[in-house]
Amino acid sequence: MQTVAEPATSPNPGARPSALLASHLPSLDGMRAVSILLVIVAHASDVLGRQNDYFFALGQLGVSVFFVISGLLITWLMIRERDATGAFSLRYFYIRRFLRILPVFWLLILTVSVLKITHVISIEWLDIVRALTFTHNYPLSMHRPDNYAFWLTHTWSLSLEEQFYLVWPSLFAFLRPKHAARLAAALAIAGPVLRIVNYYAFPSLRGLAGIAFQTRIDILMAGCASAFLLESPAWRARIRKIPVWPTLTATSLFLFFADPFFTNHFAFHSRADAIVRLIFPTFEALAIAFTLLVVVAGKPGLAYRALNWRVSTHIGKLSYSLYIWQQLFLPRDIAASIFSLLWRLAAAYLVALCSFRFVERPLLKLRSRFRQGVAV
Repeated sequence: MQTVAEPATSPNPGARPSALLASHLPSLDGMRAVSILLVIVAHASDVLGRQNDYFFALGQLGVSVFFVISGLLITWLMIRERDATGAFSLRYFYIRRFLRILPVFWLLILTVSVLKITHVISIEWLDIVRALTFTHNYPLSMHRPDNYAFWLTHTWSLSLEEQFYLVWPSLFAFLRPKHAARLAAALAIAGPVLRIVNYYAFPSLRGLAGIAFQTRIDILMAGCASAFLLESPAWRARIRKIPVWPTLTATSLFLFFADPFFTNHFAFHSRADAIVRLIFPTFEALAIAFTLLVVVAGKPGLAYRALNWRVSTHIGKLSYSLYIWQQLFLPRDIAASIFSLLWRLAAAYLVALCSFRFVERPLLKLRSRFRQGVAV
């Protein structure tokens, strides 16, 4: 685990000794590996023509894990910066996000555009523009086909995350720490209320409850709230006393079995279905956040070793590039053979590896120039 050195002159005399401020959280790369593997399993079932509600739920769970990790890590680093320097720079934050996300994303957009021009794939220019402007989580029509803008359909999650980046860091920068923590906790549990408000106040957006910013912000904020708990020595001590395996067993049973079962069990538009879709996304977010707290700050053991295993961290480091590029290799409903699936997965991995090594990794050093107080 890397740490930071004490600045020669601290603008905040009361700041916590920055040698205690970690810039890397253990197990997060391993959890990223879990999340991208869940997404790939779901998409692979499409390739084999075996997609069903459970595989779809696994893919959604993988994206949800990404969201909670993102909220946790972004907020953790913002807290680290403010603790180390006494301030948080919005300008530097957006420069770092630009270097982290956009180069690889723009390369995807360029690739899709070239494939469209050469008639290899079919997609509307408007959908490319909507992905490019991070508005893909607000489709222009509620009655869209299953293969709607397929080659860029996964950018809905990137759109939601970019919208989150426009709101939360600004609030964090201008709120006092205790107020930011309270707001994060309130929004983390506010999902049911937000979905009710969306249903009655914006009838035209009722079909977007699973992808719209105003109805999914709770899952990102669950990660943000978790970061404030990790920041507190008292809470870290409490978390460390939580038994790991009983906790992981309980959260896994809910996330992998109870959540998909109840989400898909009731008749669509029934009262029970409405209640489940109203509250279960928030339960899912809290279960993921609780899992992350335990594997990051809990007692080291088998789960800790598995998530920090070299293979796990390798896949986790590639997770963003894998998520970006896998869509081009796993088209829906082609009913391919297992051998076709294997070479598609191998090709997606190789492209993601090249994307990481030649685009993402070279920018890491450049990003470090725009991080105050926390080394990377």
